[in-house]
Amino acid sequence: MQSGEKKIVREPRELTIQEAVAALSSGELTAERLSESCLERIHAREGAIHAWVEVYEEQALAEARRCDEEMKAGMRRGPLHGIPLGVKDIIDVRGQWTRCGTPLYPATMPRDDAPVIARLRRAGAIFLGKTETTPFANNDPAITRNPWNPDHTPGGSSSGSGAAVADRMCPAALGTQTGGSLLRPAAYNGVVGFKATYGEVSNEGVLPNSWSIDHVGFHCRSAADAVILWPCIRECHPRPFARMPEPPLRSRRRIPGAPPRLGYIREFFEAETSPEVLENMALAREKFMEAGAEIVEITFPPSFAFVGACWSLIKQAELYTYHRHLFEAFRDDYPPKLKARLEKGAAISGHEYVEHQRYRILFQEEMSER
Repeated sequence: MQSGEKKIVREPRELTIQEAVAALSSGELTAERLSESCLERIHAREGAIHAWVEVYEEQALAEARRCDEEMKAGMRRGPLHGIPLGVKDIIDVRGQWTRCGTPLYPATMPRDDAPVIARLRRAGAIFLGKTETTPFANNDPAITRNPWNPDHTPGGSSSGSGAAVADRMCPAALGTQTGGSLLRPAAYNGVVGFKATYGEVSNEGVLPNSWSIDHVGFHCRSAADAVILWPCIRECHPRPFARMPEPPLRSRRRIPGAPPRLGYIREFFEAETSPEVLENMALAREKFMEAGAEIVEITFPPSFAFVGACWSLIKQAELYTYHRHLFEAFRDDYPPKLKARLEKGAAISGHEYVEHQRYRILFQEEMSER
């Protein structure tokens, strides 16, 4: 830095997880100061953004101080030691309310963490609070606003998580997806959305939308942060509701250290894509190839024609199965879009559900062979 230049000092909340972990490890930053910085941003911006249902300020600061004491004693619980996170309010955190974005839900205060929360806690994470979701994590809008333009939507249903991460209220936050509820808010808010293969993360302790389609994932601000977070939530022995078909043995053969082989589905990615996005996708492919990856163009099998209809019918049938007793008692109080979904789900027969699950499995098997 030349004489006379001013050093730009970043607020701790501006750091990525990777940067924050390095600063915490070196002693340049404390977990308490990192959480304080996030809380300061929440206090300053929450009135405009509405990203949070509840903030655990006292508990978070107390936990941050404990993390600092442990760090001084040479103890580090895991890769997220001292990192503050948000949690979508359909995921159970012990001793805290789960409200699911609607007064219709009989709010609960669980005695146990959802497995994904327990894993993050063991990794050293601090929970700042519950983030807003659309009612029952479905397609009626939430009160959350987009931090880049409050007149615009942040997307749903993981609305609060995407907005909170984008607005620097926390470096990462848990969300869920049944259709596009992680990746859409990530796109709308300009952050990274991560959704793993079905069944890789436990859905226990999470409000179900569709037992055989739901995923737990997260929002963060960089791909490097996703690399840190993913092993922290991945289960060694997941118990999915509907297991994926085993891929052919030939697809598993990989020489250790060999470059990755990535598929590109041109007919899907380029069908309704703007020129700007296509340009960015082309650049991403070039970067992957420069780094040594093999890019393979593949096409969808004929069974892809059924995918959209299968998703809708399976989702609606399973959604109604979960809601049926509450819906029968409070039908007129349900928000309109969710009410319409449930009415469709109530009319689906058993043979239709089984038939569409068979189409789904056929598609999975055919894609596994590509």
